[in-house]
Amino acid sequence: MEKSLSAAVVVVGAALGLAFVTRSASVPAAAHQRGGGQATVTPSPAKPVPRTPWDGKPDLTGTWGGPLPATGTPTSEERASSVTALARVYQPWALEKSNALAYLEDPRLHCGPWGFPRYIDGASLAVPRNAFYFLLQIVQAPKETDVLVEYTYAGYRAIPTDGSTHPKTIVPSYFGDSVGHWEGDTLVVDVKGFNGKIWLASGKLGTRPPGDLGGGTITSDALHEVERWRLVDGDTLEYQATIEDPKVLTGSWTTPRYRLRRAPPGAVVHEAVCLDPEDLGVMKAATKEQK
Repeated sequence: MEKSLSAAVVVVGAALGLAFVTRSASVPAAAHQRGGGQATVTPSPAKPVPRTPWDGKPDLTGTWGGPLPATGTPTSEERASSVTALARVYQPWALEKSNALAYLEDPRLHCGPWGFPRYIDGASLAVPRNAFYFLLQIVQAPKETDVLVEYTYAGYRAIPTDGSTHPKTIVPSYFGDSVGHWEGDTLVVDVKGFNGKIWLASGKLGTRPPGDLGGGTITSDALHEVERWRLVDGDTLEYQATIEDPKVLTGSWTTPRYRLRRAPPGAVVHEAVCLDPEDLGVMKAATKEQK
């Protein structure tokens, strides 16, 4: 019987005053290696694409991510080239603002969700790693597909696939409002209604001094994304998004074709809670006023 590894993890960023609490993903011991080495798994033959019993479409259901890159996922160099292409379509003022951002201004360091496509960039590894962050779980049903994310904020996206359109009034959010439809074997998702608080990528748009981690990839509330999700085979999920943001960009930008491996058996998307002391202070103050 395979044993699984699961442990509570508490990480406190002293420099940030930020606390992040989560449980590490449970994974089979054979697929997880302790210490400084990298996890290794013997590749298995590609499996056929599973299909749903109700309409015969590819079944994206499953947990995706893990310690190893998927075959064909973009390399680190290809990702860097993509960010360079993104820099070319930023409006001058937006490019200047993005490059001037300090490392500590990254939304993820203030408990904000990573948003898409940035989360996929983190989940679709370019190189192996031991940490099981960025797991992604998809639950596909006849009229809706749900996407659950883990890091650094446990959240979800509900994607109706029953022909629904965007509501007339959308409450701005980190993940936006999603509606999906199938084009052949590809799930196409239209997303809008963002709050202008997410970053598009983790790479740097400009040249920074050696060791300087600053710089960002800002967006606005006019952000519009068209995502394409498809199964390459039974164990490989591919994602690509085309991005438009007329308040920030001069034209569209298309991400690389990110690929994620199906997570090893037993891998679980756990609850993650990020606690920003500034927010906690506001909540505590409000509580005292009510007493």
